[in-house]
Amino acid sequence: MIEFSVTSSGLEFNELAQKLSGPLKQKLIERLTDIAFAAAFWGAPVKTGYLASTVYKQVSGSEGVVGVAASYARVVVEGSAPHEIRPANGEVLVFMVAGKKIFTPIVHHPGTKPNPFMQNAFEEAQSKVDSTFAELWLELVGG
Repeated sequence: MIEFSVTSSGLEFNELAQKLSGPLKQKLIERLTDIAFAAAFWGAPVKTGYLASTVYKQVSGSEGVVGVAASYARVVVEGSAPHEIRPANGEVLVFMVAGKKIFTPIVHHPGTKPNPFMQNAFEEAQSKVDSTFAELWLELVGG
């Protein structure tokens, strides 16, 4: 599982953020969490769609959390080095390639490149802090 938090601490307008209270601060966290969630969901690589389906968000108090629960998410995000795959139970691996059943005792996997879709989602939310705050402020003052 991979997660990151969305909070008002560490924002560029940190002094103002610390003075925010109640509904405005809560709405800012909720909207930034929504932005991060959408970016993670749509940015997840799609082969079967399962990885994206495990992206989640949670807002509690003045903190939002965005994560991905698929067991293989870390390998997607960090990539993997070349490695061997051997059968766990039995003597051979069996899989289909181009409609042909293949039997082999070992596979030399070339590894995978990292796909930092969760970092990208975090950065997307971070880049929208000012505009999201401005939208909320205009809603509050009726502009």
